Amino acid sequence: MISSIKIKGFRGFVEEQELKLSIPNGKRGSGLTVMVGPNNGGKSTVIESFRAICPKSDISFMEGKRNKKAGDRVEIVLFHDDGKEECLKTVSNGGSEAKYDRKTVTNPHPSIYILPSRRYFNPFFNKSAGGREAFILSSSTLQYRGQPIDDFKDRLFNAIREEDKFNRLLSRVIGKKLDWTIDQDNVGNYYVKIILNDGYHDSDGLGEGLVSLLFLVDSLFESSKNELIVIDEPELSLHPQLQRNLLDEILDYSKDIQILYATHSPEMVSIKAILNGGTLCRIVNEGNGSKIYQLNDVGRDCLKKFEGNLYNPHVLGYDARSCFFEADRLVVVEGQDDVMFLNKALDDLHIEKRIRFFGFGAGGAGNIEYIATILKSLGFENICCLYDGDKESELKKTKELFPQYEFKLLDADDIRDKECDIRNKCRNIKDEDECRICKHRKAGIFNKDNDIKPEFKTGFECLLHEIAEKYGY
Repeated sequence: MISSIKIKGFRGFVEEQELKLSIPNGKRGSGLTVMVGPNNGGKSTVIESFRAICPKSDISFMEGKRNKKAGDRVEIVLFHDDGKEECLKTVSNGGSEAKYDRKTVTNPHPSIYILPSRRYFNPFFNKSAGGREAFILSSSTLQYRGQPIDDFKDRLFNAIREEDKFNRLLSRVIGKKLDWTIDQDNVGNYYVKIILNDGYHDSDGLGEGLVSLLFLVDSLFESSKNELIVIDEPELSLHPQLQRNLLDEILDYSKDIQILYATHSPEMVSIKAILNGGTLCRIVNEGNGSKIYQLNDVGRDCLKKFEGNLYNPHVLGYDARSCFFEADRLVVVEGQDDVMFLNKALDDLHIEKRIRFFGFGAGGAGNIEYIATILKSLGFENICCLYDGDKESELKKTKELFPQYEFKLLDADDIRDKECDIRNKCRNIKDEDECRICKHRKAGIFNKDNDIKPEFKTGFECLLHEIAEKYGY
């Protein structure tokens, strides 16, 4: 299996960067490596790097693919889990021609099944035959991101021959049986036919989501342990339910097989897979070249602290996972009340800039340290942590651990007034008046009518302007 890849001088990669791949251990998702990050960060370049180093007789790196800041030279190194390695690099600075060095590789080269983000085939095709390995080799020769993958017709004919196996997986992803076949028109062209109650669709009428699913299912259904499956944006043209169904299948397959994909969808990020040994990495380019950051073991341990949290399940929910795709500039607050009322304050105070909060809060002041640890390991540099006024001791503790981040304190004990819940928190207090002085009652920035209190308005507005100016967009 492949343990890692190093890239230097290819497109946006100026300095050498290494991506470490997950090795499957039998648990769901353990062999899954997920790349996230903003657009133009370098995720697709990583996938192109795997295509470049696939076995072939020769390769050229055109001028636009070589990074001038890296000496106008490309070098890609693939490392195997048995300690062997292979290298592809351009022969000279400023030249297009590259050569391989595989002298250290004695075992058969692992197959790398690569699917680009723009995956489609010509709707009408001729009949031909070719196995999975032949398709893998042919797909590695694609030179441009927008090329049709015409050799996929071989895989379609194979899918028909293995109809039961292919369709079982396709049906699980779609959620129902799809009645399809390959037919031939009267002039001899073959096409994919989707059979409907009132007729049929041919290949030219297939939706992009279904076309993509044909590729995705093919990548999985005949995969073997000596393969790495690499997919650029598997979620394209799939609605969220199909994304979740697809992820379920990928988690099962990655118990034994290495799978790597780049995604812009929080639906395709599985916290459970990471806890089982999978990998989450973030790739960004802030103008000084693409950088690869991977969640380390300390960050993984922090994720474990949120596993099975029945009281704050939203801490790593959809909104929180979407933050992993941000370029930077996040504000971490204690809870969902803070997110809701701080956004309300931006509107009430007519502050035009929006603030990107981490999900719906950290689930408590004590959890901000863990969220900051996760964000730090993923390469986030501009983070602000905002605490309630009565959490100054927690703020000081976390600030010592993360001196590179900024920390703020509300002027009040909470974002809003909070009355004590007598039944749940003050069972030993019989008189409600006595409860008014208990520790569970808090005075906040907002009153019970959800308006900012006059005594806090000036300071609170200055605080929000300061945060919005530095972290807003």
